[in-house]
Amino acid sequence: MPPSAETAPTVTPAAAAQLPATGRPRGRGRLRRLLVPCASIVGGLALWQLAITVLRPNELAVVGPDRVVRDAIDLFDAGTLGPDIGLSLAQLLIGLAIAVVAGVLTGLLLGTSRLLGEALGPWVTALYTIPVIAVAPLVIVGLGFGFTAKITIVAASAFFPLVINTQAGAAGTVGGGLRDVTRAFHANALETLVCLTLPGTVPHILTGLRLAIGRALIALVAADLFGSTSGLGYLIISGQQNLKTDDVYVGVVTLSVIGIAMTALVATAERRVHHARGARTEQA
Repeated sequence: MPPSAETAPTVTPAAAAQLPATGRPRGRGRLRRLLVPCASIVGGLALWQLAITVLRPNELAVVGPDRVVRDAIDLFDAGTLGPDIGLSLAQLLIGLAIAVVAGVLTGLLLGTSRLLGEALGPWVTALYTIPVIAVAPLVIVGLGFGFTAKITIVAASAFFPLVINTQAGAAGTVGGGLRDVTRAFHANALETLVCLTLPGTVPHILTGLRLAIGRALIALVAADLFGSTSGLGYLIISGQQNLKTDDVYVGVVTLSVIGIAMTALVATAERRVHHARGARTEQA
């Protein structure tokens, strides 16, 4: 017999808050999001090592994870890898910070003004398609072989994904019916920007940031092609020139780890924004 209303189990609000739409506890979802990528990485490394052991390719072209780990330890002991990581991280984070501020402001401006969006949109598209390797030498000639030039190259590369995504989010938010609500309450331009446009654009900004991280890492290596004497890009380039394949893989793997970690942080922020928006929608 089906349980009566008196005997049916009840769910308290606190317990219900821990259940997403699928009915599974959030803790289990977090554990899955952690374990599945880790298992995938471990499995990929195991397959990589197995392929090296079985196929025995040319060591000047491919080395296994064991060689990469040993070389990374040697470089740390020699006192070179740590400073290279620190310098590249500083250039990457400063360049990304500049790109986020400039890109978000520019994207909001283009997205909220149809005239500016139509006038400057082709320029944004044209500049976005220019390969960073083509303009990096010009920037270094103009600014010199220093910290400023590297940050400029990273910031310029990360700028355009943020502009394009922010512009799309702002235009979609402004074009929706919610703007009529702000006008009905006689909100000024600043209040509309802070209370409507910017919150509605945050998911697009985070998506643009994820894309910008990848372009910034590529630009970081491209900037080190010309006259650099330190950094992870220099480690990769010097390894290629000196036939030290282990050094090349250490630099590439380190950059990949940095990219994975930063992208995971942005993805976490995206999930929190999504949950917060969903909670506000349910309350409304």
